[in-house]
Amino acid sequence: MIPRLPFKSRDTISAVQEENFSRMMDLCFERHPFYRAKFKAMGLSRGDIRSLEDIRLLPLVSKKEYAAKPSAFSLETEGLEEEATIHWDVMHTTGTSGGRPTPFVSTTYDFYNTLTANQRALEIRRVKGIDIVANLCPMTLHPYGAYHRTIAACNVMKIPVVSPLPGRPSDYFHWSASLDEVVDTIARTKASILWGVTSYVRRILIRAEEVGADFSAVRLAFVTGEAVSEEMRRDLTERMRRTGQPDAWVSVSYAATEMQVGTVECCPGSGYHNPAPDHFYFEVVDPESHKPLPAGQRGLSVLTHLDRRGTVLLRYSMGDFAALTYEQCSHCGSWTDRFIGMPSRADDLVKVKGMLINPEVITDLLLADGKVGEFQIIIERENADDFLSSDRMRLLLDLKLGADRGAIAESVRVATGVRPIVEEVERLQIFDPDRTLKATRFKDLR
Repeated sequence: MIPRLPFKSRDTISAVQEENFSRMMDLCFERHPFYRAKFKAMGLSRGDIRSLEDIRLLPLVSKKEYAAKPSAFSLETEGLEEEATIHWDVMHTTGTSGGRPTPFVSTTYDFYNTLTANQRALEIRRVKGIDIVANLCPMTLHPYGAYHRTIAACNVMKIPVVSPLPGRPSDYFHWSASLDEVVDTIARTKASILWGVTSYVRRILIRAEEVGADFSAVRLAFVTGEAVSEEMRRDLTERMRRTGQPDAWVSVSYAATEMQVGTVECCPGSGYHNPAPDHFYFEVVDPESHKPLPAGQRGLSVLTHLDRRGTVLLRYSMGDFAALTYEQCSHCGSWTDRFIGMPSRADDLVKVKGMLINPEVITDLLLADGKVGEFQIIIERENADDFLSSDRMRLLLDLKLGADRGAIAESVRVATGVRPIVEEVERLQIFDPDRTLKATRFKDLR
């Protein structure tokens, strides 16, 4: 382990990545069921992959391939260091198109590395020794990284963490905290950092303001799990500063279960820093040819594990469009690679009544309206039983007194070319934080 590796020179980082990649390739050719078979079928030998320059010879792997047989992506570790042979835990993706989360296995070796990665991430995020973290990630049926790794990250930084346990995953779980109980816990413990899914953190801030909770210690929000536009960042920041510290700010992460940590911001808009370049090698590739793209150019984001012993993924498509830079960060001085601009899903655009629209545009309009609380955008057929029926857009809105539904509809029409039907509904009909991990902002029911 190299202390403060993200802040070392670019040459040092690259040398460590090459060394770890070489060892990872040795293990994958010898001990990885999926890649061993794949390389044999492709006619690839170990000698063909001499450095990271040759990584383009490896095939991209999709989430669908990984989810089809997760066990085939775990190394055979008999005979390796003892830490590699001990099954530490299994986290799960938050869901797949098939509806069942995919297991991600970590050995003791991997968990120790995860602690290092999370320590570096919090260092980049400027966490202080006097901070107290409110872990707002909910309890779930399947173990997942956000809840457990938040606790681990605080442990390795030697700072307190309180986990109020929102969420009701099962009738057998009896310790769930309501929204008001979570707000009270944050106020009572004087938590300075709110850490959770973007939409849930926002709901907490809305409720805190409504009840006049003492959030005076809150100075930071670490948000993850959902794309965060600049309008969403502004909304969160203003709500934090009204209830917490006057200079409170939001640090966004781009994360995945397959990382067990996030790429993080050192300050707003600084880019998403890779906290463990010795563990992760990122590429941005052309979505058709899968060839690496130049720095700064947007393409499909791809992850390669450089130092794992449980689940190992090489050239794993994360399903997002993003861009990378290798330039030194002008804010924190780190030389680690960074994603620049918020990564976005490859399928963000939808066609409604012949118009190609981006739901994020509507989201930003609603966030900019100070009288809109929770909201949901629904695209559906006017007649659900008629496949040829025209499309329509509905907006389900939680509105404050004095909100102008007509003006909201008109602003959306001007921005997208489609006039929505605006319906005022109860807040919990849109997003019940006791029932779900994230708010569903957009639904296409066609």
